[in-house]
Amino acid sequence: MDLATTLSIFVAAVALFGVCWALERRPRSLGRVRLFPYIPVMMICLVVILGMAAHLISLLTGQPVGRQM
Repeated sequence: MDLATTLSIFVAAVALFGVCWALERRPRSLGRVRLFPYIPVMMICLVVILGMAAHLISLLTGQPVGRQM
């Protein structure tokens, strides 16, 4: 992936995480169940954010992220 694709995926994941976080913090009505699970979506977004951050670091520095032998 190139830099533009990585940055766009990173920004989209951060935006989706922010939307899910804001919707999760809304007060619930008593007796009503939420129909969409925001917490698992936030966890998936965090994994994507961490992966894209590692990929951005490797793209910007030119060094692969991982074990150094």
